[in-house]
Amino acid sequence: MSIEAALKSAMETIPDCVAAGYVDMETGMLLGTSISNQEDAEVLDSLALAVANLFQGGGAGAFEALLRQSGNADPEHPGFGEIAVFSKDRLNIFLRTQAYPDHVVCYICRNSANVGLALTKSHLSLGPVAAAV
Repeated sequence: MSIEAALKSAMETIPDCVAAGYVDMETGMLLGTSISNQEDAEVLDSLALAVANLFQGGGAGAFEALLRQSGNADPEHPGFGEIAVFSKDRLNIFLRTQAYPDHVVCYICRNSANVGLALTKSHLSLGPVAAAV
């Protein structure tokens, strides 16, 4: 299965999902996409550039350092595994893959999405999407 097909399949299960992308944080490249309309393609292009900074930037790094100092960090899996960002009209879900720690799957949902269900379905899709790489 291609990465685009895997993302499209995932979008069909995630409530109110309008776009999905697969990002390589090392290069900042968008390796695959699936969109429901052209407006969301532009959003994915912008997000691809920001994902590395979101996961590996100074703010996230400082927060992770505080977690390590307090003994609450997982030494086997450093760094954030998932980040959910709420904006005015969207829920943005970013999931780091376990198989490829420098890769992140991005899902963009309408703000009407059930957050718990969107997060659960996003997690369930992560394995098949990463396997398509």
